[in-house]
Amino acid sequence: MASAPALNLNREDSRGFYADEQLAAALAYFRAGRYDKADEIYRKILKKSPSNSGALHMSGLVALKRGRAERATQLLVKAAKTSPDRPEILCDLGNAFKATGRHRDAIKAHKMVVEMLPKSPEALSNLGAAYKAAGKPEKALEHLEAAVALRPADPEIRFNYGNGLIAAEHYEEAEITLRQVVYEKPDHVRAHINLGVTLKEMGKFDAAVERFTNAIAVSPDVPEAHWNMALMQLALGRFEQGWQEYEWRSRLPGFAMQSLDRPQWQGEALNGRTLLVHAEQGLGDTVQFCRYLPKLASFGGKVIFACQDRLIPLIETLDGAPEIVPLPERPKHDFQTPLLSLARFFNEGLPLLPDDNSYLSPDPARVAAAAELLGPAKRLRVGIAWQGSDAYRHDARRSIPLACYELLARVDGVELISLQHGAGTEQIADIGWSDRLAVLPDDFDADGAFLDTAAVMAHLDLVVTSDTSIAHVAGAIGAPVTVALCNQPDWRWGYTSKTAAW
Repeated sequence: MASAPALNLNREDSRGFYADEQLAAALAYFRAGRYDKADEIYRKILKKSPSNSGALHMSGLVALKRGRAERATQLLVKAAKTSPDRPEILCDLGNAFKATGRHRDAIKAHKMVVEMLPKSPEALSNLGAAYKAAGKPEKALEHLEAAVALRPADPEIRFNYGNGLIAAEHYEEAEITLRQVVYEKPDHVRAHINLGVTLKEMGKFDAAVERFTNAIAVSPDVPEAHWNMALMQLALGRFEQGWQEYEWRSRLPGFAMQSLDRPQWQGEALNGRTLLVHAEQGLGDTVQFCRYLPKLASFGGKVIFACQDRLIPLIETLDGAPEIVPLPERPKHDFQTPLLSLARFFNEGLPLLPDDNSYLSPDPARVAAAAELLGPAKRLRVGIAWQGSDAYRHDARRSIPLACYELLARVDGVELISLQHGAGTEQIADIGWSDRLAVLPDDFDADGAFLDTAAVMAHLDLVVTSDTSIAHVAGAIGAPVTVALCNQPDWRWGYTSKTAAW
């Protein structure tokens, strides 16, 4: 039974609305990927007619293609206000909202499209994708399934459905769905990538590597394919290939890394020139990988390390530390490199082990103050942390409810000490065993990240933590640490061993 015809969401086929000669020419440039030329025409049109919906709409799409999602949103809001009855504008506005993380607005925009086009598979699929991005996978599947029912043979509709199944952790169904997509469209690179992600989640690691290999073969310049390959190879301990692929992270949209105009260092002799190493990603990554900095002294130049300002006092305890400046300072330099790119130049890419089991040192005065604060040890002292930054999009997969530590708290002869700061500390009031958990003062680490925490760790018999920066600080100062992980942890912990060299 054929589905009812849906009104068109395709701006290229919208009769009349983009038929103006200038708009048609700009649209041709847009379709050819010549966004500069298209934008030049749209600007001329808007200069003469600021409320031209077609120019506002397409100028917004140009901004979206260039990664300027905020600017795209502004233009598309104006276009939607000028022509509120155009579903294609509302659809693209919803996608722009999604790109900027305004998920509630994205859902609202796509709902309006569905109200206009209730039998449109595209409209339903886009609404489902908006719910998925908002972290509502079951609600997403409701609309994605409706879209597939209306047009079951459409690979793009099935692709979105497969992504919804991944978000809902229905991996077996996702594998079946995405295999159908790549069978029908062997050049669908994102279907290959997401099928690889599905296989990884199912523990089919070699099959996942094969799928990422296929994705790279189909489209060698898609950074997400190389990024997923990097994470897979690093997790499997194949570090040489993993670090090579990891370099593609610089091309990922929105990746937490500075963009500098000087050449990236590739391991050559510095010969008196200056290398600027800049921290990337989170505090834990900086603590984990600063171990490589002293190795740069042998390259015959000046090294400057730019890192998060609150970390500087701790990083300065690194034996052989270079000059350190706060981000985002950019002292004069000849070469630059992101911090994690150093790993590929040493020890054949394998994790670099510190000579004496530690490479950072807690301040002796703070260690003495921590001893006075804690008092004499009467029981086994165990420091615990349970939640990382709630801004991290995968935090739900790594953080642990504090209530899960109750069994440890009830063990005779164990004294628990909270190492948690900020997000997560509100859970302390909700547990029935808070009398068994020592809480550190609110002003701990006020003058530098982890300075007081590291001093307390020096008096602990064990640290038990979720996958957060506390694990890296403990490892860096040589404190015994156990990290509680989900079944598919971050690449640095690997999949096969109970210990990690990091």
